[in-house]
Amino acid sequence: MNTISLIEENALTYYKGLARLLGGHFTETEEIAWFTTGRQSLYRFNGVLRTATRAENLSRLADPIFEILHSKKLPFFWVDWQNNSAPGLEEFLKSKNIGWEIFKGMPCMSRGLNDLPELSLPKEVELVRVQSEQDQADWLNVLMEGFEEPEPSRPDFQQILANSLTEPSPKFEHFVARWQGEACTISTLLHADHGAGIYHVTTLPRYRGHGLGKALTLAAMQSAHGAGYKQSILFATPSGFPIYKQLGFKTVTTADGFVWNGK
Repeated sequence: MNTISLIEENALTYYKGLARLLGGHFTETEEIAWFTTGRQSLYRFNGVLRTATRAENLSRLADPIFEILHSKKLPFFWVDWQNNSAPGLEEFLKSKNIGWEIFKGMPCMSRGLNDLPELSLPKEVELVRVQSEQDQADWLNVLMEGFEEPEPSRPDFQQILANSLTEPSPKFEHFVARWQGEACTISTLLHADHGAGIYHVTTLPRYRGHGLGKALTLAAMQSAHGAGYKQSILFATPSGFPIYKQLGFKTVTTADGFVWNGK
């Protein structure tokens, strides 16, 4: 499997997981992959991840999905991959005139898992895998504050986290770091079929500047290497991009995101 295919597989596995853990539905064919959870708290809980068809078939394929999501007032996103989307998808989406928020050029990055640097943490910091109820509460609090997630999404993220820890064959492995007992940084490792995904890397604002995001990314990478993975995948935010470059990640492709917040 080439690296671009690994990236798409990773994204699909992540959102299949969200759909499953929230009791939603995921539909996948060669031409289209989309999901809905019915949740209205956050656009990332409903979306379209693949639109791979000829331009003349785009309206037939995409219009029914658009109508379902839009008519139910479900916030959602639509991904336009640089290397694997229908010609004219951007123009098709813009023609809907629903007030998209558009995120251009999100880096999709990859790094091999050989020759990883040593994990180095300040002496005040303890790193654990999320297991206990306290671990879950700490991880969730850092997620909400670190990413400035809307408060109505807290119960949905709590359900995702709790359910992910009780699956028979867990796909998600979560980490939390505490600075002198206070949770400060988190990350998540996704166990996809062909590549390890790094997600949810964030640090509370008051603890930034100590290399904790880099360390939690590396912790997930080391766990992936220990599980036998050869390649790691992540999708970089602007703030995370310099950190991931320092760790040796390279941009393989980019994606544009079209977001409708339900209003």
